[in-house]
Amino acid sequence: MMKFLPLLALSLVASIPAFAHSGRPEVTVNFSKTYAISDHGTVEIGNMNGNVQIVAWERNEVSVEAEKFARDDEDLKRIEIVVDAASDRIVIKTRHHKNEDRPWWSKDRWSSNGGVRYRIKVPASLASFKADVMNSNVTVDGVRSRVKINSMNGRITASGLNGDTDLGTMNGAISATFARIKSGQSIRLETMNGSCRVEVPQDTNATLRASSMNGGVSCDLPITLEKSGRHSLRGTIGHGGASIELHSMNGSLSLRSRT
Repeated sequence: MMKFLPLLALSLVASIPAFAHSGRPEVTVNFSKTYAISDHGTVEIGNMNGNVQIVAWERNEVSVEAEKFARDDEDLKRIEIVVDAASDRIVIKTRHHKNEDRPWWSKDRWSSNGGVRYRIKVPASLASFKADVMNSNVTVDGVRSRVKINSMNGRITASGLNGDTDLGTMNGAISATFARIKSGQSIRLETMNGSCRVEVPQDTNATLRASSMNGGVSCDLPITLEKSGRHSLRGTIGHGGASIELHSMNGSLSLRSRT
């Protein structure tokens, strides 16, 4: 669970209310831009407040469609979308600027009362994609590269995965579906307060390590067991080759055959 410590520290100094879907009035402004990238480049995004949707397409371009939202125009002005684009690496960040009109000790000095919703299209053959988000649900579809996502307060839903995968969330569930599992592939899913559900092809060959402190663990694929209990499972599926690790503190874990 050590991977969650940076996010936890961030939440203590910059907790911003995620009110976008609470029914309160909001003002918005749209952002749209496309950037060229090599077919084996990398894309990273950092966001606080606002869902992130990642979709793969067959172009050597990254399309960023975003909607900034806030409770009023003044809060909206303090939210900035920053894109650092190079031919082989694109970094997208949301910056929340402090409110200079508030005293230094006021929590409202650091709160923009808003965020950004993203829809990003990336090349399917991308070398890697990385997201670090807070108060955000993340969905990923069709990315065949390495995928790493860290989230605090939000679900992660990924489909069509094909490469090394590292998904972690605090206070949210993870659902991941893999198009194929290759020899040597590394898959790791970890939650603190949420369940993990993984679907893999029927012909998967992998070693499985799954443990939950306060949740059940299950696998419906044929497995040669090394250890089995209510809260843990260890064994080999097929002849091994790939590595699958599932961990949770307060949530169930399941590995299923994809239909």
